[in-house]
Amino acid sequence: MLCITNIMWSKINISSLHPRSYGIILWNGSQRSFLVLTPAFIGLRKVVFYMRKEFRSLLEIEEARSLILSRLPLTVRETVDLAASLGRVLGERVTSGIDVPGFDRASMDGYAVRSSDVLGAREDIPVTLELIGSIPMGSAPEISVGSGQAAEVSTGSMMPLGADAVVMVEYSEIGEGDVHIFRPLHTGENVIKAGSDISLGETVLSPGVKIGPREIGVLAASGKDRVQVRLLTVAIASTGDELVEPGGTLGTGKVYDVNSYTISAAAQEAGAVPIRYGILPDKWEAMAQALQKMARNNSMILVSGSTSAGTGDMIYRVLEDLGEITFHGVNLKPGKPTIFGVLENKPFLGLPGYPTSALTVFDLLGAPAIRAALGLKSSDRRFKARLARPVRTDGRHQMLAVGLSEGLAYPVDKGSGAITTLSRADGAAEIPAGTEYLNHGDEVTVVPLGDVSVPDLVLAGEPSEILEAVLERLSFDVRYLQMGSRQGLVAIEDGIADASVVASGEEIPLPDGTILARGFRRELGLMAKSCLYMDNLSSARALTWRRESEMSRAMAVALEGRKLTSTDIAKTHSALAAAIVAGKADLGFGEGFAARTAGLCFRPLAWDEVDLVIRKAKADLPAMKALMEALRSLDNMNLPEAESAE
Repeated sequence: MLCITNIMWSKINISSLHPRSYGIILWNGSQRSFLVLTPAFIGLRKVVFYMRKEFRSLLEIEEARSLILSRLPLTVRETVDLAASLGRVLGERVTSGIDVPGFDRASMDGYAVRSSDVLGAREDIPVTLELIGSIPMGSAPEISVGSGQAAEVSTGSMMPLGADAVVMVEYSEIGEGDVHIFRPLHTGENVIKAGSDISLGETVLSPGVKIGPREIGVLAASGKDRVQVRLLTVAIASTGDELVEPGGTLGTGKVYDVNSYTISAAAQEAGAVPIRYGILPDKWEAMAQALQKMARNNSMILVSGSTSAGTGDMIYRVLEDLGEITFHGVNLKPGKPTIFGVLENKPFLGLPGYPTSALTVFDLLGAPAIRAALGLKSSDRRFKARLARPVRTDGRHQMLAVGLSEGLAYPVDKGSGAITTLSRADGAAEIPAGTEYLNHGDEVTVVPLGDVSVPDLVLAGEPSEILEAVLERLSFDVRYLQMGSRQGLVAIEDGIADASVVASGEEIPLPDGTILARGFRRELGLMAKSCLYMDNLSSARALTWRRESEMSRAMAVALEGRKLTSTDIAKTHSALAAAIVAGKADLGFGEGFAARTAGLCFRPLAWDEVDLVIRKAKADLPAMKALMEALRSLDNMNLPEAESAE
C-alpha cells in the first residue's frame, strides 16, 4: 500500500482491508474522506476520516482581540419597563422632565421660620415665635408663616410660604402655643430648594451607560417608568456527551455543566441578554443543526468545549463546513484552543471546555466585543499588585488566577480544570509571553473578576453642552462634574478631578502640578422662545447664573450693564434651554449650541474660550489624549445643529 506520512487518523476500520493487499489512498481534503483502492479489488471504499488538527501557529492575544473587535455583532433598541432595565445598556440620552425636588422642602425635623426673625437667638436669650400649626408630609401647606411665626415640619415636608429656613428640633423648645429658638439661622438653612438636585431639562444619564441601582434611582426620580436600551442577544451552549444539567443524575464519567451558566452570567454582566441552549452533543449532524438555529435567532454565538484538536472535537469541523474560521489557536494559557469565525453571518466564539479557561478567554475576548457592540463605556479595570510567591511559567502569555490580600497577589490556580479556582480567585495576574520566572515581590498587572466600573477620567468645572456631546462620542468612561470653573479648580487641587474645565474669560491661576491645555470656542448669547423678549429685557423673566460663576461674569460683560429680572439660577446650559422651552422663564444667557439644539431663538453676543487645566501626572492617560484629540477635531464631529427659532 502507498503510505501517506504525517497523517494521524481515526474512525477507519483498517481490519476490513485484506492483510496482504496493497493499494492507494486517495484523500479528499474538502470532504475529509478517502478512497481505498486495492489490487485484490477488495472494494472501492469511501471511508469517513478525521485528521487530528495540529496548532502550528498561535495568534497573540492582542491580534486575536483585534480580529474579534473588527467583526462585532449587531444590536437593536427596545423599550423596557424601568424595573426590567437593571444591567442593560442605556440607548438614549435621558433629560429630566421635572425639577427634583419639585418644591422647597425641609431637610430636618423642626420648625419653619423666617431667618430674619431669629438672627438674635442665643442659648441664653432665645427668640420666642408663635406656633401656628404643622405641615403634614405629602400635603401642600394650608398656612403661611408671617413675621414672628413658626410652623412645625418633618424631614421632607413642603415648606410653607413665607418661611425660608428650618430650625432643628435640637435647638428649640415647645411652649404653650409658641416655640423657643436657641440659635440663629441663615436663609436656606436646612432647606432643599426646588430643582437643587436635578433641574428640568438637565441631562441625567447619557447613552452607553450601564444601568445599575443608582441609575434606576435617577430614572425613577426623573419620572421615567420605561427606558430605551440596547439589545444584544447572545446564544450560549456547552458541548460534550459527558455533561449533565445541574440537578440531574451523574452517571459514570459524567460531570455537571458549568460553562453555560458562568458564561451566561458573564455575558449578562457585560450588558448582553444571554439565551442558554443547554448542552450540545459531540455529533456533527446534531451540533450543526443546533448551531445554525442559535446563529439564526441571535446576534452572537458563544460555545464552550469541543474546540481543541482531538479526534472527537467537533466545533472547528462544523464551523469549517458551514461557516468561516478566522483563527483557531491563541498563544494564551489557559485558552490555547480558542476559535473564532462566522456562522450565518454572525460572529462565533468557541471557548475552551475547562471552566476557568472558558471564563478567562471570555473576559479577554468575548466581553470586550459585547461591550463594544453595545457602545458601553469601557474602563481599564486592571491594577498593580506584588506577587506573594514565586511563579514559574512556560513562556506563553498567561492569565494566572490569584487571590488578593493587602496588595499582594498569591496564586490559587490548581489547573484550568479545577472548579475551586473559580471560587478562590479574586482576579487574574497577566504574565506576558516570554516570561518564564517571576520572583516574590515582582509587580504584576491584575485583572479583577467581576464587573467593577472605575471612570477612566474625571472632569470637573464649567458646564458645557458642547463638551457633553463630545464625551458621548468617546469610547472611554469619563465622569463630568459640572460645578463651575472655580469649583473645578478646587476639585483638581483636592485630587477629585484629573482635569478641570474652565471658562477662560480671565487669567487662570494654575494650581501646582498642572498644565493648561486649549479646549474649544463657544458662542454665547441670549436664548428665548421668541426673539421679541430680547428687545425688552427688563420685562422678561430670566434664568441667570450664580453670582460668583464665570458665566455670570461673561453675561455681565456681554449685556454691558443691562440687568435681567432673575427668577432662578441655571445649573447647566441644557437645563437653561429646557426651562425656557417649558415656560419657566422667558429667556436666558448661555451657549448657542444648547439654544439651537432646543429650537430656541438665539442672539449671539460673545465668544468664549473653554480650556482644560490638567494634572501633569494625568496628561498621558489614553482617555485624556482621546479627549484632547476629540476637542481638536471638534468641527468634524457633526454635532447636531437646529435652526434658530424666530
